[in-house]
Amino acid sequence: MRVTKEVAAENRRKILETATQLFKVHGFDNVSVADLTKVAGFTHGGFYNHFGSKADLAAETVRYAFDKALSEISRDNAAGDTMPMADRLANYLSAEHRDNPGEGCPTGSLPVDVGRSVAGAQQAYADGLERYIELIEDVFPASESHSREAAIATLSTLVGAIILSRAVREGNPELSDEILRAASFRTEPR
Repeated sequence: MRVTKEVAAENRRKILETATQLFKVHGFDNVSVADLTKVAGFTHGGFYNHFGSKADLAAETVRYAFDKALSEISRDNAAGDTMPMADRLANYLSAEHRDNPGEGCPTGSLPVDVGRSVAGAQQAYADGLERYIELIEDVFPASESHSREAAIATLSTLVGAIILSRAVREGNPELSDEILRAASFRTEPR
């Protein structure tokens, strides 16, 4: 039985949504195609109707994760949620974000895996980072002569802090919290 284009698109979206959550929590190498299709409710063979390989899925998942995160920010802004970017940056360094990588931002949950992945995933991640850098640039005063550099430094601090905080969360919870607090002082626009 053939599925409609709409059903096929929804099936692909469901695979990408499931892959996004699983990859953010477990990493690319720790999620098999069989694991993914089981959680998503598809057959192993059905996966290959949508993706040529797991490497293709990784690249598409990174792109999907950034598109979703950035569209949520745009949707919030369009709906009148005028939370300043500075407040969004502070929320990034929250214990809630640290403790829920599957629901969090792709910047802090995918970089290690992407760094070990194929060029397609790395390009998708770079494209997503560029879009975040542009958003963060708007936080800095127009007179700031190096606003791109400041945005990159801010994003690097945020991502580094969330990665380090997650790495020691159970082994040393106090240090984990301390990392988040220390980074929050370094990411406030001047």
